[in-house]
Amino acid sequence: MNFGRQSLRILFLSLLALVTACGTIEHPALQFQRDADQARLEHLEYWTGLIEAYEAETGYYPFFNEVDGEESWVQVRIASARQAQYFTPGSPKYSVEFDNNSTGRFTEFSVGEFVAELERVLGGPIDEKYDIQYVPTSSPTWYFYFATSKGYLMWVTCITCDVTMISTLLLDGYTPTVNIGSPEMAEWIPKALVRDELLSHPTFLEWKSRGFIKEGFVRERERLHFRDSKENPR
Repeated sequence: MNFGRQSLRILFLSLLALVTACGTIEHPALQFQRDADQARLEHLEYWTGLIEAYEAETGYYPFFNEVDGEESWVQVRIASARQAQYFTPGSPKYSVEFDNNSTGRFTEFSVGEFVAELERVLGGPIDEKYDIQYVPTSSPTWYFYFATSKGYLMWVTCITCDVTMISTLLLDGYTPTVNIGSPEMAEWIPKALVRDELLSHPTFLEWKSRGFIKEGFVRERERLHFRDSKENPR
C-alpha cells in the first residue's frame, strides 16, 4: 500500500473515532460514507432479489453452468466503467491491490454479461445499481457476485457497519462486509445469511432505519449509471 492510501486510512479511522466519541456525524467525508453504506445495503437487497428471481425461473443461479467442480468459482465484479479502471490490467489507474483476480483464480464474467443474462431470463431491462463511491481509498468500491458448486454468494462493503453478528472483515483487517448467500453457501461462509434472514435481522433493520443524510445526491448518482454497462460496454 502506498503512503497516500495509508494516510487516507489513518485519517478515516481518526474521524470515525471522533464521531464515536461525540455521538454525531459532522465531517462531510463521514456523511458521504454513511450515505454510501446505506446505498450499498439497498443495492445488496436489490441485486440479490434479481439473482433469486433468476433462480426461481431457471432452477439455478446466474453462471452456475460455468462452474467446473467444487474448486471452481465464477466471479462478477459489479462495477461501473469508472470503477472498473482500478482492477482492469492495462488501465492507467490499475492497482493490483484492488484486483482480487490478478492470478486468475476465478472464472470472470463482466457486469455487462451479468446484466444481459439477468435481463434475458427476467424478460426486460433492469436498473443497474453501483456503489456511489467512485474512487477506492483502501476498500473496494464495487460489489462481488460468486457462483459456486454450493450456490451463490454476494457481498458489499459497509464501512460504518463495523463488525457485528451479520458483518465481518475482509482479510485486510479493515473492511467490514455484509454477505448474502444461498443456503449451502450461507452455512459455509462465516456470518453470511440467506436473503430473508438478513433482511429481517434486527441489526440489518437498525442499519436501514438510519436513513440518508443527502438522499437527493445518492439518487442522482444512481440515476447517472442505471445503464452503465450498455453505455460503456466492457
